[in-house]
Amino acid sequence: MQPLLDIRNLQVAFVAGGSSVPVVRGVDLQVERGEIVGLVGESGSGKSVTCMAAMGLLDGNARLSGEICWDGQPIPSQDDRAMSRLRGNELAMIFQDPMSALNPVQTIGRQLFEAIRLNDPDRRGRQALKERALQLLGHVGVPDPEQRLQAYPHQLSGGLNQRVVIAMMLAGNPRLLIADEPTTALDVTVQAQIIELLRQLRDQRGMSIILVTHDLGVVVQACDRVVVMYCGQIVESGPVEVVFRSPCHPYTRGLLASLPRFDSDDDTLMAIPGMVPPPQELGVGCAFAPRCPDASAICRSSMPTNQFAEAGHSFACFFPTTVPSNRVPSR
Repeated sequence: MQPLLDIRNLQVAFVAGGSSVPVVRGVDLQVERGEIVGLVGESGSGKSVTCMAAMGLLDGNARLSGEICWDGQPIPSQDDRAMSRLRGNELAMIFQDPMSALNPVQTIGRQLFEAIRLNDPDRRGRQALKERALQLLGHVGVPDPEQRLQAYPHQLSGGLNQRVVIAMMLAGNPRLLIADEPTTALDVTVQAQIIELLRQLRDQRGMSIILVTHDLGVVVQACDRVVVMYCGQIVESGPVEVVFRSPCHPYTRGLLASLPRFDSDDDTLMAIPGMVPPPQELGVGCAFAPRCPDASAICRSSMPTNQFAEAGHSFACFFPTTVPSNRVPSR
C-alpha cells in the first residue's frame, strides 16, 4: 500500500539578494495511514520548512525540487489552486502559538463558523453552523462549548485556545494533521492533555499526524516513529523505541545525552559542542562533522549515504555508534 504522504528527494532553497540558499537538502519522508511521526532536531534543522513545503505554504522566493505524493498521486505544491483543494479537506496544519493563529478581535464562534464554511460549503444557516461548531469543540474536549463560542481568544487559556485551533483544523476532516510545536507555549500538565488529544484523534479517526517538536519526551509519549533532522537532512529514523534505545548517529546520541536522568544521582548534562551552522556555510561533507567527536577526514570531504541498522531503522553516518543509550525519555 502506498504511504499517505510520500516525499522523495525534497530540495528547498530560498532566493535572496541574487543568491540561492539551500535549507532542505534531499529529504525522503513517508507517513503511513494512522501513523504518528515525530520530527525532531534543533532550530534551523529544516523541520518546519519541510512541512510547509508539503502544505504548499512557502513564499514565492522558495525554489523546490523533488517529488511530493499524496495517496500515491504527485501533488503540485507550488500550485496554490491545486493545494487549496487539498488543504483543510486532506491536509491541515496547526502551529505552536495558538494566540497568533486566532484573530484577537473575533469571537471563537465566528472563527469556527468561517472554518466550517470553507470546508463544508453546503452547510448553511447559523443553526447548522452552530451545531457543527459545538460538535467540533466537544470532539477536542472544550468544556462549556456553547459559552466558549461567545468568548474571545484572550479570555481562554493557552490550552483551550490550542484545542480551538485543533477543532478548526478538524472542520474539513483531514486525513493528515501536521502539528508544528503544538505544546511549546503550554505548561507541562496541558502539554500532556494536548498530546493525549492527538493520540485520541489518531485512534478514533485513523488520522495520520506529523508532530514537529524539540521535546524528545513528547516523541516517546505520542509517536510511533521518529525522524531526526540536522541542517536540512534526515540523519536517522526508525521506530521510537528502537532509535532511542540504540541510536546510531552521533547527533541523535547527543540529543539524548542532553536529557536529565531521574533514575540516577548523576546530574551531569552533556551538551553538543558548537552551533548549527548557517545554511550558506555548509561544506561538501557531513554537516555534523564540525561538532562530532568521532569525525575524521572522510566526514569532512564526503556525504555519508543512508544505511540500515535493522528493518525500519536507518542512519547516515560513516562511524555509527553501537552502544545502547542510557538516557531514554520515559513514557
